[in-house]
Amino acid sequence: MANLNTKKLILLIREICGKKLHHNTSAMKYKIVFLVLLFISGNLFSQNKYRLKNFSTTDGLSQSSVIAIHQDKFGQMWFGTRDGLNKYDGSRFTIFRNDTADKYSISNNDILAIEEDNSGKIWVGTYNGLNCYDPVSNRFTRYLHTKANHTISNNAVWSMREIGGEMWFGTSKGLTIYNKKTGLFSSVFHSDDDASTLPSNNILNILKTKKGEIWIGTTKGLCQLTSRKNGKLTFKNYPLNSTDLLNVQSVIEDKDGSLWIGTKNKGLLKFDQKEKAFVSFLPTDKYREINSDIRSLLIDSQGSLWIGAYDGIYILGQDKSLQKINNTNNSNGIDKVKSVFMDKKGSIWIGCYYKGVNLWDVSNVNFSNYNQNSKKIPMSFDVVSSIIADKNGNIYFGTEGGGITIYNKNTETVSYINSKTGQTHKNDIKAMCLADDNILWIGTFSKGLSAYNTISKKIEDNRIATDLTDLLKESGVYSLKAENKILWIGTFGKGLIRYNTLDRTFQIIGNDTSKPVFLTNNMVRSILIDKQNSIWLGTQNGLNRISLRNFDPKKYQIQHFFYDHSALSGDDILTLFEDSQNKIWVGTKAKGLHVFDGKKFTRINLRIGNTVITSIHSILEDDDKNLWISTNQGIIKYNTIKKAIVIYDQKDGLASNEFNDNSALKLGSNQFYFGSPSGATFFDATKISLNNYAPQVLITDLKIKNETVNAHDKDGILDQSIGFTKNITLDYDKANFSISFAIPNYIRSKNNQYSYRLVGLENNWTTTKNSEANFAIQNPGTYTFEVRGANNDGVWNQTPTTLTVIVNPAPWRSIWAFLLYGIVIGLGLYGLIWIMKSKARLKQKLELEYLETQRIEENNKLKLDFFTNISHEFRTPLTLILGPLQQILADYNGTNEMYKKLLVIEGSANHLLSLINRLMDFRKLENHQVTLESANGNIVKFTKEIFLSFIEYAKDGGYDYTFETENEEILVYFDRYKLERVFYNLISNAFRYTPKGGSIKVTINHDQQNLFIAVEDSGVGIAEEHIDKIFDLFFEIPMHNQVQKNYNKGTGIGLSIVKNIVELHKGKIDVMNKTTGGVIFKVTLPLGREHLLDSEIISDFKISDDIEQYSAQLETSEIIENEDIEDLIVNEEKQTILIVEDHKVLRKFMKNLLKKDYNIIEAENGKIAFEKALKFVPNLIISDVIMPEMVGTELCSKIKENIKTSHIPVILLTSRSSLVYKFEGLESGADDYISKPFNLMEFRLRVKNLLNTTERLRIKFSSEDSFIPSEITVSSLDEELLKKAFKIVEENISNEQFDIPFFCSELGVSRTMLFLKIKAWTNCTPNEFIHEIRLKRASQLLEQNKLTVSEISYKVGFNNPKYFSKCFQKKYGETPSQYADKFYKSYTIKL
Repeated sequence: MANLNTKKLILLIREICGKKLHHNTSAMKYKIVFLVLLFISGNLFSQNKYRLKNFSTTDGLSQSSVIAIHQDKFGQMWFGTRDGLNKYDGSRFTIFRNDTADKYSISNNDILAIEEDNSGKIWVGTYNGLNCYDPVSNRFTRYLHTKANHTISNNAVWSMREIGGEMWFGTSKGLTIYNKKTGLFSSVFHSDDDASTLPSNNILNILKTKKGEIWIGTTKGLCQLTSRKNGKLTFKNYPLNSTDLLNVQSVIEDKDGSLWIGTKNKGLLKFDQKEKAFVSFLPTDKYREINSDIRSLLIDSQGSLWIGAYDGIYILGQDKSLQKINNTNNSNGIDKVKSVFMDKKGSIWIGCYYKGVNLWDVSNVNFSNYNQNSKKIPMSFDVVSSIIADKNGNIYFGTEGGGITIYNKNTETVSYINSKTGQTHKNDIKAMCLADDNILWIGTFSKGLSAYNTISKKIEDNRIATDLTDLLKESGVYSLKAENKILWIGTFGKGLIRYNTLDRTFQIIGNDTSKPVFLTNNMVRSILIDKQNSIWLGTQNGLNRISLRNFDPKKYQIQHFFYDHSALSGDDILTLFEDSQNKIWVGTKAKGLHVFDGKKFTRINLRIGNTVITSIHSILEDDDKNLWISTNQGIIKYNTIKKAIVIYDQKDGLASNEFNDNSALKLGSNQFYFGSPSGATFFDATKISLNNYAPQVLITDLKIKNETVNAHDKDGILDQSIGFTKNITLDYDKANFSISFAIPNYIRSKNNQYSYRLVGLENNWTTTKNSEANFAIQNPGTYTFEVRGANNDGVWNQTPTTLTVIVNPAPWRSIWAFLLYGIVIGLGLYGLIWIMKSKARLKQKLELEYLETQRIEENNKLKLDFFTNISHEFRTPLTLILGPLQQILADYNGTNEMYKKLLVIEGSANHLLSLINRLMDFRKLENHQVTLESANGNIVKFTKEIFLSFIEYAKDGGYDYTFETENEEILVYFDRYKLERVFYNLISNAFRYTPKGGSIKVTINHDQQNLFIAVEDSGVGIAEEHIDKIFDLFFEIPMHNQVQKNYNKGTGIGLSIVKNIVELHKGKIDVMNKTTGGVIFKVTLPLGREHLLDSEIISDFKISDDIEQYSAQLETSEIIENEDIEDLIVNEEKQTILIVEDHKVLRKFMKNLLKKDYNIIEAENGKIAFEKALKFVPNLIISDVIMPEMVGTELCSKIKENIKTSHIPVILLTSRSSLVYKFEGLESGADDYISKPFNLMEFRLRVKNLLNTTERLRIKFSSEDSFIPSEITVSSLDEELLKKAFKIVEENISNEQFDIPFFCSELGVSRTMLFLKIKAWTNCTPNEFIHEIRLKRASQLLEQNKLTVSEISYKVGFNNPKYFSKCFQKKYGETPSQYADKFYKSYTIKL
C-alpha cells in the first residue's frame, strides 16, 4: 500500500511540475509540501483507522473460513463456515451441525448463504440443501432436491433474498422461488435458445433495488428481471462488452441508485441505472490498484464502499480516496475475503477464508500509536521515557536507547538527536526540560546531563560546569525542572542539585540524616514546582517539599511526607502533578494515587473490578477536569467530580498496558501523549468515541440442575425456545435453576455488564460481568426475572428483559399436608407428655443402673482378688506336679502312646501355670504395675509363627485359614511375651466362634504412622448390644450352639487382657461385625519408637535364634568342634537325625551339639528337608517353624501323610510358647514341641527319649503276648498299616508257603518299604516279625491245652515240630510241653 501511495504521490508531483501555469516556483513548492502532508496523513489514517478485532476458532468459532454473515432482528450474529453454522450473542458461540440421528438438524455443515425473512426465520443455504431455521422451536426444516422431490432446483444454494411474500434462491442449477403462502416452489432456468432467460444457471447474487427492480448475478453475466407473467420470467442481460462474460459475485445499490458489481474476472464495476451502462468511477492508474477478484461489497453508514477482494479489503470513499487493508498493514492478516457485513451499530464484519471473521468499529480510531515501525512518527527506539514540546510545534520524545526523536506538528517532519546523527553519544534519555533560553536540558539513564540548543540544533555541553559534569559522570539524571536561571536536577543516587546556569555554580541537597535538614532519599524521581512557589521532590523513599519564596541556599526547610522518621523509610514516589484547582496529586509505586488539598493527603481508591491500581506513572488533566493517569493496567480517565473511572488498555488500541514514569505531554486543550516501553500513544480526549449502542438483553439458555432445557423436551417445561418464552412453570424439585443471558454488543464484549434481579426473591439489583444467574427457590409462588445490560462503555439499555417463573408448591405444602401436620402435632404433644413421664422413670432407672454398675465393679474386684489369691494357691501344687512329671519323662521306657499322653499332661500343666501367671500379670495390668519390655523386631514373622500354631487345627476342621501381608518384614517395637497373648487369644477366639468349614484370615498392612493387624472370621459375629462391652472385665458373650466343642466357656478376662496389652503398646484395638457374617478384630500399633519411653525398650535384646543364648549354657569342659570331613561319614550303628533350620549358625550349632551321638543331616528349609527325608528316612526330624519355601508345620504334615516317612517322629522348634499348647488329638501335628531359646540339657533329653522309643517298641513287641498296634505307632496311617500286617500274618499263620513276596503283595507295599516299616515298628525284619507272631500264637494255643505240640506247630506254620520246639524254647526259656504243663496244673488246682 505504501508503494502504491508513493507512486501516486510521484505522479501528482510530476503532473504539477509539468504544467505550463503562471505560478511562481514558491507556489509550486507549497503545493508539493501540501501533497506530501496529504500523503502522510492518508497513510497514517490507513494504518490507525482500520484496526480489526479477530474472532477465530480459539474464541469458539466452529471453523476459520467464514463464507456468509448475517445479523438477526435480535442483534445476534450468524456466521456460515465450511464446518457449521454459528450463532454469536456477544458472550458465547452456539454451533449448529448436521446430526444424522436428528431429522431437525441442519442438512449440511458447509454453509454458503444466510438470510432472515420478515417472520424471523433464518434461511440457510448449504452445499447440500436448503434449510429453514425456526428460532422459536430451535429446529431446522430441510428442503432437498431429489429425483422424487423437486422443491429446489439444486442442493447447492449460493444466494437468497426475500422479495415480497417470496423467498428467491440462487443455486448451481437455476433460480428457485418459494411462495411462503402456498408453500410451493417454482424454478427458472437458462436456455441457450432463448436470450430472455437467465445468462447462466449458476446464480451467485440476487438484489432488489429501492425501486423494486430485481437484478440477478450469475457466473456468465448480470441480468435484470423485466417481466413476470403467468409464471414466466423474462430477463434482460447487460454484458460488459461483446466478448467478455462477467462472473458476478456481488451486486449492491448505492444511495444514488447506481449498482456496484463485484466480479471474479473483471474486478469492480459500476452500473449507471439511468444510462443502463457500465461507467468509469476512478482514474485508470488508481483503478488498477484494486484486485480483479471481487467477492463481496458493502456500503457503510458514511457512504464508503467496502470491497472484499482476494487480496484483502479496499475502502473507496465518497471523495474517491482508496484505502487498503491486507496482510502488509494489518496484524490479523486480511486476505481471501468471502463476506462483508454491516451490523445495526454500523460496525463492519469481514469474513475471510482460513482467517476467521474480523470486526471493525469506529472506536478503533480512538488511539494512535508510534514506534520504530510507524510511518508518521518513526521512533528512534520503542522505550519512550520523556515527552516535551516547544513553542514552535516541535515534540521531543526521549527514548532509552535511541536518543531523542523530534516531530514537528506543523511540517509533520521527523528528526533525531542521537549517536547515529553524530550529535551526541548519549542515547539513554531519562528526563528532558526546556528552559526559557531555548536550551533543552537532557538527563540520561547513566551518563549524566547534556544541553541542546534548539535554535542552533547543536549539543552545548559547555553550558555545564566542569565540576558538575565530573560529579554526574556515569550517574543517572531522572528528573529536571527549569526556573528562570535555576535548573533543578534530580539525580538517581546523588540527591537534588540546584544549578545556576548563569554563573555555573551549584549546591547539593542530599540525604544526610545527621543534619537537621535532609532529603528523605538521594534518588529523586520527580520534581514539581507548584503555583505557591514550592518545589516538590518525589524520591524512592518519600516525598519532600521546599518553599522557594526568598529561598536561601544556606538556610531552608524541608517538609517530609510519606516518610517514617523512626524507621527512616518511606513510599516510592513515581510522579507529581498539580491540577487546575491547585491540588497536588502524588502517584506512588505501590500505594496508588493520593491527593493533597493543602492540609492533608487523601488516598484515591482506583479499582477496576477486583483489580486495585497501585502503580501510578504519569498524571495529566483535560479541560473537563478529568485526570488521565497512566498505570501498569493501561490509561485511566478519572472524573474528579463524579469519582468515576474508565480504563483503556491495549485491547482498546493503546501501545501497551504498561507506561513509563513522568513520560506524558498535554498539547492544547485535550490532546495527550503517553510514553510506554512499546512506543508512544496519542489521543484527543474529546474525540474518543463512546459506544451508545446498547441493545436489548437476550435470554439465551435455561438450565435446571445444571442441565440445559430445550424446547419439546420430555419434561415439557418449554414449548418454544427460552428466548421466545415469557412464562415458565417449575415443580418444587426443579426450582434450582440458572438463566443465561447476553447483550449483543460486540465491541469489547468482555466489558459488557449485566444487572439482574428475581422479583419476589430479591428486589435489589445484582450487577456483574457474568452472563449467568443462579437461583434456588424454596418457597412456591410467582417470581419475575429481570435483566438489563450495559455495553463496553457502560451505556445501559433502559427496558429490562423479563421472564416469569412460577414455582408449584411441594406435595407437603398442600391442604392435605397441613391437615396431616395438625394430626402429627397433636400426636407430638401427646408424645411429649408421655416422654416427660418416661423421663422421670428413666431417671429412676439410671440411678438403679448406676448402683448396679458400682455393685458389678465391686464384684469384679472381688473376683479378681479371688482369682489372684487362688492363683497363688494353685502354683505350689502345679510345681509339685511338674517336677515329678519331668523326672518320669526323663526316665520313661513305656509305650509311645503313653509317652504322648504324658507330654500332653506336661504341656497342659505348663499351660495352666502360664494362665495363672497371666492372671497375676492381669492384676498388675489393672493396677498399672506392668512395664513394657519391648524391642525392635519383625512383627510379620512373629505373627506368622502364632498363625502357624493353629494350622493343623484349621486343616482338621476344614477351615479356609489364610495369612496376608504387604511386606515380609515390618519392624516394630513390641513386647514379645505380652503381644503373643494378644494374637493367640484373638485367633483362638476366631476358631471358637467359627463353625467348621468357615474362613479365618490374618491380615497385616501399614501406613507411614501405624501398623494394622486384623483377625477376621466368618463366624457368628457379636450381637450389637454386646459389641461395646466386649472388652469389659469378666464380660462373656452368652453361649450359643455354634461354639466349637473343643473350646470351653471363657472367663471373660481374655479380651480385657488383650485391650490392656495393646494400650500398653500405645496402640488400640477395634472390633466390628462384617455385613456378610463374622467379625473383625483390628489391632493398631504405632511405628517407630517416639511413643515409647527409654525404660520401655530393652537395649540388649537378643532374638531366639541368637547363638549366644546357647553358647552360654555350655560347660567349659564341653567343646563344640567345627565341621570336618568325618561329619560326612555315616555310622550305621548311630541313629540319624535331620535338622531343618534356616538360621545357618544355629543349625551348625545343633549339628555340632548332636553329631557325637548321632548321624546328622542338614536342610535349610522345609522343601529341601522333605526331599532329604524321603531319600534318607532319618530316625528323627528336628525342624524350625518359620522358614522360606516351606514352613515347619507344613513339613510336619507332609512327613506324617507320606507312607514312607509317617513313622518318623518330628520335633518342632518355635519362638512362640503358644505353639507348645497345641490342640490335643491332631495326629498330623508334631510329636514334640520345644520353645526357643531352649535349655540344652532338656533338648538333648527330648531327642534321646524320642529315639529310645524303638528300643521300647522291640521290648514291648517281644515281651508281651498281646498288645494293640496304637501302642507302638506314631500315626494313624502306621496304625492302620500295622493292623493290616497283623491280620495278613494271622490269616496265613498255618500257611507254610507264606513268604515275604506274598506278604508284600497282600500288604500293598514294596519289599524295601515292608522292611522299612516293620523295622520302624518292631525293630525286627519281616521274617522275624512273622516268626514272632507265630510263636505268640503258639503260646496262646498251648495255654488252652486243647492241642498237642505237633498239632500246634503245624497250625502256626512250622512244618517241623522239632524246629518249632527249639524256637519256642529259645524265646520262652522252656519247651512247649513245659509251658503247656504249667497252665494245665494251674487249671487243675482251680478246679
